[in-house]
Amino acid sequence: MAENAAAPSPPPGRAALGFALAALAASWNPFAAPLGLVVGVAAAILAFRALKRAGDRRRIAGAALALSLFAVLASALLLAVTAGTVGVDLPGEPVLKARTPEELDRVLSGAAERTRAERERSRAELERLTGAPRRASDGGAAPGPAGSVPDGGAR
Repeated sequence: MAENAAAPSPPPGRAALGFALAALAASWNPFAAPLGLVVGVAAAILAFRALKRAGDRRRIAGAALALSLFAVLASALLLAVTAGTVGVDLPGEPVLKARTPEELDRVLSGAAERTRAERERSRAELERLTGAPRRASDGGAAPGPAGSVPDGGAR
């Protein structure tokens, strides 16, 4: 006769402790911290339930609860620091410096001057191919298909 024997499950406190250790292991890495946060919350729930049911074995469930709460706090703090919401004031010069409006206008004007001949040649080619005359209201740009931007959006 074959008996239907299932593998014995670990006590709830030990399972919660295992999850708490896994959450603690994941809480130090910015890529694994979200997983540490989720597993830590699950471990805290398991540990709390095991703590309520455990008679004499409260130490394991209590340790699991403490470790899981520590893992949740560590993961949340790491995510907050990584996202830049807490304590991020890096010294030194920024890697990318934002341009002032004057610098931006100068750069865009220079780019418009460098590409003026190509844009005029493209307008003339488009006018020749479509046979549409230039309109004075759009700066001489030939009308394009619906939704197109005159002069290719180079403004």
